[in-house]
Amino acid sequence: MFYNSKGCLVFHLSPGTVTQSCSKINIYSGSKDWFHAGCMASVLKHGAASRTVWICAVLLVSCALHGQEICAVEVKLLLLPAEAPAAIASLKLEKETTGQVYFFDTDALDLLSKGLIIRVRQGGDDDLTVKVRPPEAKKFRDPTHGHEDFKCENELTGGEETTSYSIRKKYDASQVPDAGHDISNLLSDGQKKLIRETQISIDWSRVRRIASIRSTGWDTRAQPPFDKLTLEFWEWPAGTILELSTKVGPGKGPATYGELRRLVNTKGLSVSASQSSKTSTVLKSVVGRTAQ
Repeated sequence: MFYNSKGCLVFHLSPGTVTQSCSKINIYSGSKDWFHAGCMASVLKHGAASRTVWICAVLLVSCALHGQEICAVEVKLLLLPAEAPAAIASLKLEKETTGQVYFFDTDALDLLSKGLIIRVRQGGDDDLTVKVRPPEAKKFRDPTHGHEDFKCENELTGGEETTSYSIRKKYDASQVPDAGHDISNLLSDGQKKLIRETQISIDWSRVRRIASIRSTGWDTRAQPPFDKLTLEFWEWPAGTILELSTKVGPGKGPATYGELRRLVNTKGLSVSASQSSKTSTVLKSVVGRTAQ
């Protein structure tokens, strides 16, 4: 049992198990089926037959809304970039992936200043993401009602927690647009709805591809008490960032942050003096470099 990236509680059920939730009864046969409780009881089938009987229609909406309010937690700690080789070796990290990350904003960072991030990733991940980090703890629900990849996440960076809401779509085009109007035309209906709900006014003629980052990542599951550790190295003309992170369930962020700090100290790794988000650090450095 664990929480996935959407904050859904995930159970591993043996063949023949019958599980009842407020939205449906799932009768399983075969092997290695997975059941997500609290997120409309989605069933992910891994080569096994599954039969689903829908019940409690009146409670379905309530159950879905409750699931949307549960945010998973990603705990992040920035390390000194020069210690990347030492971190990889001491934490026994593997599965290296490389890619490019692109951000879209105005030269004055109008989107970032209002808590809106538009990002394209190519390589290990091929996607287009709209992310909102709302001020004053404003909350959002899934505007697509489960039809798109909506995620709520509490991000704990250097002990400071912020909540983000995002919608991700697959994007595998070989060319990444430069202009704001071009990227706006690629947004899904759900992404456009999320932006509208923020009530942020965007002048797309001023938006452009403002940053390009080379990203290298490693991960491992061999570091108890952590389910998984991820190390990510970002490199762009104005600087570098090295981030160690792990994902946990709701309410476990502060304790996990303490564990992560202890692990880093035990391995003799150094924590960066700056603990701002990677995105904010990159965009502000790009704008500062352009102004010089």
